Amino acid sequence: MEPQKVASQLRCPSGAEAPEVAQRMNESNYSLNQKCIGLLQLRASDSVLEIGPGNGAFVGDIINVAEDITYMGLDWSAEMVAEARRINEHLVNLGCAQFQQGNSQQLPFESGIFDKVFTAHTLYFWENPSEHLVEIRRVMKPTGLFCIAFGNRAFMKDLPFVSYGFELYDESKAVALLSSSGFRIIETYQHHERGRSNAGVIVDKVIDIIVCEV
Repeated sequence: MEPQKVASQLRCPSGAEAPEVAQRMNESNYSLNQKCIGLLQLRASDSVLEIGPGNGAFVGDIINVAEDITYMGLDWSAEMVAEARRINEHLVNLGCAQFQQGNSQQLPFESGIFDKVFTAHTLYFWENPSEHLVEIRRVMKPTGLFCIAFGNRAFMKDLPFVSYGFELYDESKAVALLSSSGFRIIETYQHHERGRSNAGVIVDKVIDIIVCEV
């Protein structure tokens, strides 16, 4: 796939290629997602929002951490929402998982309803990131945690697809953005692993993870 097409599909998987793109993302991001799930400090009866869950491959891992966890996945891609509902049909039918199409710049939820919110590899695509973060704060409970993960600029800048619509960040830039949007930083982490990128090549990944609260 050409770099421009890779960038477009990573931003919003669509068309006949969407399921394959989602599978590659799942394989590429498995370890990172498990790390983020652990950092959320999930407890019984938590209400969780994931922004950009793709096909929802890791929803079961979230719900099984503790009793009575409820999950909402919000994704730009209609194809991904449909796939997530299909893959997680049993959890949807049980009432513990839901999926909606939407944009975190205007979240379709009431204020103060989520205990935990997280998102991985979406920050690059937010044209007005402070507006997304204000919305995320709005839907969080006062005691909630927000976990955001993104590829560090030093690692990402040489990937062939990032010149097509990616805004790159390092830790300091992201911390400044989160702080100016009203979040209090709790901890920052760097996740390192060697694996296959979404372009299909083996790379040494450097992923920044920031955990914060309202």
